[in-house]
Amino acid sequence: MERGVKSFDMQHRIKASIFFIVIWLGLSTGAAGRSTDADLLSIYMDNHSSAEQTDIHFSFNKNVTFRYFLLDNPQRLVVDLDDTHLGMNLKDISLLDAPFSKVRHGYPKPHVLRIVFDLQRSVFIRSQKTQNNQVILHVTTTKPGKLQPLIIAATPMRNIIVLIDPGHGGKDPGATGPHGTREKDVVLEISKQLYHLLEREKGMNPEMTRDKNYYVTLRERLKKARSTKADVFVAIHADAFKHAHASGASVYALSLKGASSEAARWLAEKENYSELGGVSLNGKNDLLRSVLIDLSQTATISASLNLGDEVLHQIGRVSRLHHHGVEQAPFMVLKSPDIPSILVETGFLSNPQEEKRLKDPIYQRKIAEAILSGLREYFYQNPPPGTWLASHVESLGEHKVAKGDSLSSIAHYYHIGTDALKKENHLKSHNIRVGQVLKIPKKG
Repeated sequence: MERGVKSFDMQHRIKASIFFIVIWLGLSTGAAGRSTDADLLSIYMDNHSSAEQTDIHFSFNKNVTFRYFLLDNPQRLVVDLDDTHLGMNLKDISLLDAPFSKVRHGYPKPHVLRIVFDLQRSVFIRSQKTQNNQVILHVTTTKPGKLQPLIIAATPMRNIIVLIDPGHGGKDPGATGPHGTREKDVVLEISKQLYHLLEREKGMNPEMTRDKNYYVTLRERLKKARSTKADVFVAIHADAFKHAHASGASVYALSLKGASSEAARWLAEKENYSELGGVSLNGKNDLLRSVLIDLSQTATISASLNLGDEVLHQIGRVSRLHHHGVEQAPFMVLKSPDIPSILVETGFLSNPQEEKRLKDPIYQRKIAEAILSGLREYFYQNPPPGTWLASHVESLGEHKVAKGDSLSSIAHYYHIGTDALKKENHLKSHNIRVGQVLKIPKKG
């Protein structure tokens, strides 16, 4: 299941790749390697117990620009340092008598070092100052005068946007079963079930390419994905075959052949395709456009395969599978080069038994719930930065299931209840698989 890097969201990976390829092609004003970046050399705490104040000293090898803010649920102090690398071991920081339980780091964007202090209690920023390649934050647990606590996010936490695409519609009925069941009707009902489930899912917003029986062209479906700024595109279909015994569900991602034809279109129609992964393509020559499109498509297909793995695994819990791995095909609706996209074939209408199941509202809901579970698993492992889910997942520990692990042994290791672990991960049984990433809930 390890298809591609899973620690960054798709647009972040695309932008990072674009940044480095622009440097490689000599189209950036900065020098390759960014030798001008500063190093964070040390962090130490100066505690003033009488004043309930802690001074955080950051030392660098040169002056830096920085920003800080506090986040709630859970409480964290976040410091972003521009053009800076980590040149120290954060484990060397003494937190004795400080209002922090842990110090972590990350890179929310290229060349921005983020230091995160997990807070044991609410704090206020009394003041800040810079001197001699140092940044000093004066943090207090007592409200200083009329100042208010900075328990605000730097930017609002947005929801993940899931675009649901019920196949066919209107003049295009799609496949028809032996008892007259039309694909366009079945997939619309499953899509509506998924839509309503996503409406109640914290941190996700659903959109649909159609919500009634009308025709939408394939290109219009792709345009809807861009206009809604979708984080993911999920097409819902039902299959058919000349032999009635064919059965089972499948999940598809884009093939390399489909990617190549779409890349040619993006190169040829510059006026219609001027933005990719949040990066403008205007003014770029054909070589750079080609490289950027290829980078984007490669990363997006990798993400689509990972998403498809999660959805297929969940569907396999409620349905027979026609293919036990994610298939790849040049389907038009999967061709967005910067939006992870999958197509779910929910079963074969040409099979009388599956036709009957696919008409059943209870079975339709089970399929919708399985797709939701797959989306949930994927985004808990790949939360887009700036989303509510990214903030939520950051507050939880994670455990990657290894050979020999069981749900009870993992719960025992983290001193939590098995039921709490199941609830946090939306598990209906004790079954787990090697490579699965489990969220570890807070104790108490």
